[in-house]
Amino acid sequence: QPGDVRLVSLNWLMALAERGDVLPRRQDLPEEAFLSSAQLRRIEQSARLGFNSAGSGEAFERFIKEPSPSSFLGFFMGFFGRKRNPDGLLPIVSVSYCWLEAAHPDREGRQLQL
Repeated sequence: QPGDVRLVSLNWLMALAERGDVLPRRQDLPEEAFLSSAQLRRIEQSARLGFNSAGSGEAFERFIKEPSPSSFLGFFMGFFGRKRNPDGLLPIVSVSYCWLEAAHPDREGRQLQL
């Protein structure tokens, strides 16, 4: 069924963790948490080029909006980062973990802080 698996933005997850929030159920994630197909295409193109021009702009906006060490690092790495993805693979990481209780996957945010 389409939509069962969706890609979540690392920037969105990092911002969530920095605010001290907890990761909600996948069904409760806001739409802005997910990568669009256009964003994924930009990531793939940037990965091939070794310079993340689209990501650098997003990282700069994130740094201005929420200054933090990780947002600065994201912006800095966009300009000075090493060549990414030399194998031509999409930069996707799969995260899966057991729910810690039946009512909520991670009420105290322990998994997100890892």
